[in-house]
Amino acid sequence: MTKRWPIAAITVAACVVTLVGAPIVAHAAALGASDFLKASGSVLKNNSGTGSAVNLRGTNLGGWLTQEDWMSPLGEYAVDRTGWTASASSGASSASAIDGSDTTRWTTGVAQAGTEWLQMDLGAPTLFNRLSVNSTDFAGDFPRQYEVSVSTNGTTWVSVAKATNTADVVTARFPAQVDRYVRISQTGTASSWWSVGEFNLFNDPVLFNGTSTATASSTGTGTTAGAALDGVETTSWNSGTAQVPGQTYTIDLGRNKDLDKVLFDSGAGAPNDYPRTWDVLGSTDGTNYTEIATGYGTNRTVLADFQGSKTVRYLRLASNGTSANWWTIAEVSIYSGTALDRGGWAVSASVPAAAASAIDGDLTTRWTTSTAQTSGQWYQIDMGALITVNNVTIDTEKNSTSEQDYARGYTLEVSRNGTTWTQVASGVGERKATPIDFTATSARYLRMTLTASSTSWWSIGEITAALYNDDYSLQETMTGRFGASGAQTILDEHQNTWITSTDLDNLQSMGINFLRVPIGWNTFLNLDGTWKSNPWTKIDWIINQASARGMYVLVDLHTVPGGGCPWGSCGRVGPNPAGFWGNSTYQTWVENIWKAIATRYVGNPGVAGYDLINEPLIDYSEDANDVTQKSDVYNTLYNDVRAIDPNHTIFLGAFFDYNAIAAPTTYGWTNVVYELHPYDMPNSKDWTAQNNLVSNQLSALPAKLSSPGVPVLYGEYSLYYNDDVWSRFMAGLNALNVSWSNWSYKVRGSATDGFSYWGFYYGNPSPVPVINSDDSATFIQKIDRFGTSNFTANTRLIADVSKYAGGLSTYAPTAISTSGWTATASSTGAGGTLAGAIDGNSTTRWNSGQAQAGGEWYRIDMGSAHTVAMITVQTPSTSLWDYPRGYTLEVSTNGTTWTTVGTGMAYGWKRPISITPTSARYIRITQTGVAPQWWSIDEVTVWSSY
Repeated sequence: MTKRWPIAAITVAACVVTLVGAPIVAHAAALGASDFLKASGSVLKNNSGTGSAVNLRGTNLGGWLTQEDWMSPLGEYAVDRTGWTASASSGASSASAIDGSDTTRWTTGVAQAGTEWLQMDLGAPTLFNRLSVNSTDFAGDFPRQYEVSVSTNGTTWVSVAKATNTADVVTARFPAQVDRYVRISQTGTASSWWSVGEFNLFNDPVLFNGTSTATASSTGTGTTAGAALDGVETTSWNSGTAQVPGQTYTIDLGRNKDLDKVLFDSGAGAPNDYPRTWDVLGSTDGTNYTEIATGYGTNRTVLADFQGSKTVRYLRLASNGTSANWWTIAEVSIYSGTALDRGGWAVSASVPAAAASAIDGDLTTRWTTSTAQTSGQWYQIDMGALITVNNVTIDTEKNSTSEQDYARGYTLEVSRNGTTWTQVASGVGERKATPIDFTATSARYLRMTLTASSTSWWSIGEITAALYNDDYSLQETMTGRFGASGAQTILDEHQNTWITSTDLDNLQSMGINFLRVPIGWNTFLNLDGTWKSNPWTKIDWIINQASARGMYVLVDLHTVPGGGCPWGSCGRVGPNPAGFWGNSTYQTWVENIWKAIATRYVGNPGVAGYDLINEPLIDYSEDANDVTQKSDVYNTLYNDVRAIDPNHTIFLGAFFDYNAIAAPTTYGWTNVVYELHPYDMPNSKDWTAQNNLVSNQLSALPAKLSSPGVPVLYGEYSLYYNDDVWSRFMAGLNALNVSWSNWSYKVRGSATDGFSYWGFYYGNPSPVPVINSDDSATFIQKIDRFGTSNFTANTRLIADVSKYAGGLSTYAPTAISTSGWTATASSTGAGGTLAGAIDGNSTTRWNSGQAQAGGEWYRIDMGSAHTVAMITVQTPSTSLWDYPRGYTLEVSTNGTTWTTVGTGMAYGWKRPISITPTSARYIRITQTGVAPQWWSIDEVTVWSSY
């Protein structure tokens, strides 16, 4: 899931937690008629609203009945392999590496000697920046060392990546290339054969560097700073001197842009000129810089992952280590967003004036016909290379006359050569924005042509192209490749694997009483809007199984046709607004879905209610007209449901807040719940930001509960690695009888990328299907590796949620006095003291005095035994990157025999570590990661309860 939304200013307020009426605890028995929920004032009550208050407390079953690529394993798109030809150093089965099956292979058939290679002719110059070769089905037959080379002519080769390898799946990232030939060479030795089940290339969105400029702290003779941005691997910038701390290379992007990561390569000509220690900093003004990533260089390619989008104009790479080698950068790749960067595109049109205004990044400028629409008017793009795409989007300036200048009819054609064209889509444009989706295909040229007339002009504020991975694209591609029944077979396999009865037992054992079940619209309908033969199997199953375990189910229509918001989590990545809001056909489909749901589950006490549209968003800056439009759609759906089911509670998304939805009295809505989804993703590593988010939400709730006076559900949220903040939030919500469900039950992501605390189960690194090339058997084989038993249990989050699932409404952490404490450590650096981390003074500190290498420790003797429930390790505010990259937490009663009570990664400057309460006198924290910074602690706080 990649959600990108602004976080409103957060007001810090103290959380005063008081009980306002004891909610009943989770059921031990099946739900019955007396458990039917209805809203009563600002709370939910059982017995159809006349009984006891019920506080829903649970989780989301995300990634199950709808795809989200970051969490569920249904796949990713690769570069289209149409027209590829494979060859190899030996063996006659090279084509098996691109046949879509992991169970067939190209293989050397002999032990690895260091001279083997596998090569692809892509048929034409193609854009790509990642290579993957998968030998999972042939365990151990991976290349011990590899080099990736590219060529425009099949004769002259340029090395773009080189590394050692220990995994059955090789993933090589390198600066963006436009080439026809790609070769991976095995350069190591091993007794094993080298086998490749599948070979794929990918085009992860990166910026076109040709529109950026660069400066450097120094530049060697014969090189220029711009050489690292010229797209040519054989030219480079270098420092001209040996590496010393403080050398910098700064890129001006020309405007603020959202960035995800950056890759820089010293090049094949200077493979050892990588920075020994590197830092990445960002700035919006070119003066004030903020650190956003840091690490050690180990080979020619450095990939700095920002673990969250950062908005900057200036990106500064710094070399802060020491080496006799110069620092060299052959090429830089900057990852940004999900759409293709349009720098370097050439555009033309039937009315040529200002054609480039549609790709300048500014919605207030436009290309326009300046005359009434007539059939045959056209707009064409040359992307400069073959690129795999499945979406073209037309966007206009919001709340302007341009909104009305949408195409009254169009065709979209693609071409590999600018001569032979293939139509991939046709339709009618939509006011404000028009998303055009089609089956992923490789093209260099795109052409949109009008097929209808109108007195309005045809105007394009911005036109973009992309290869989007969302639920709609997945379903479209699978249906096109395998037919409707074949696609359903794959989806059934995933659904039968991702959530099973064992998973429901796991959830019941946590004591929760509520499951929000996100469901995609294509669970019910085929892509053309016709009904599937039996869409109810899994929905009936989850309601029945959950109800039998005393858990309510919220039926959440998580995606709607066209997308209800611009993100993949709404089912279809798209413009702002997404395609649902301007399409009456799509809205009718959703009406029919809700009529069918209401008919099927009317009177069912296991259904907590109906969540009509997940995260509805017309515009990032919705005005009154947008709110009215959205609320009108909600009202139509409300009335459709109420005509069939007058009693189930209806849940309405107040997204981003209550000003984004009408008051219930506007339409006469009754028995409704307003739903909130608070996230602060850009500041995931900042404990203060997450704590402020909770403070803001809790302090605002009394007013929300008073006016408009309806119950509230916090339907999604994540507070990352902050056990104390999680606890305070759940306690505060319980105290106010406000319902909650965290996101989510399980995720693929690992602890190292910050995604483990999104789920109770996490961390499955198995390869996912390649949507547009894997065959059906390979799809299913890969999906079968994602049962929960193959994930890691997030024991601390499970414990945190379990603690509050029964309704506990107090959060009163008790810190143990540091009086009389003493400390020892593996080392102490300049400016630090042993007592500096336990003296209650944040201006003093202890530090290791050396870069983090793993094995550094800090030990506390509390003088006597205490119950220990949580330890908070805090880094000085002046040295926020001095946090430990990993930790082991041990306790002891005698200072000799130690028990490990916690391990994991640190995540930002303040890391609360909750444990099962235990008696201890001694505490030892060992740093287990690697980083250029020292390990510094300005305060360790030990809590006897939390």
